[in-house]
Amino acid sequence: MGKFGGFPGGMGNMQNILKQAQKMQKEMQEKQEAVAAKEIETSAGGGAVVVKATGDKVIKEINIKPEVVDPDDVEMLQDLILTAVNEALNKADSMLQAEMGQFNIPGMF
Repeated sequence: MGKFGGFPGGMGNMQNILKQAQKMQKEMQEKQEAVAAKEIETSAGGGAVVVKATGDKVIKEINIKPEVVDPDDVEMLQDLILTAVNEALNKADSMLQAEMGQFNIPGMF
């Protein structure tokens, strides 16, 4: 065992580990920012409802074709909106996991 708490190589090795951790943290932040800047577009009902969101799960736009607005069937429109929004949020999660998976930190994402 080396000195300073059992780190082989002493403090020099510990400083190296800290530098690597800082580098990884910076890379992770850059990846998160890149994902946040990406735009996702999903639709439901064959394009009747289109949702645009960012990679950081901010809904930017919802477009609804006028022909699907039926006052007698509001539930269908609500379901289409929920479907499109949830798909956009799931895509954002998947995109983040794909980008951050390279860091291989269990339980992080």
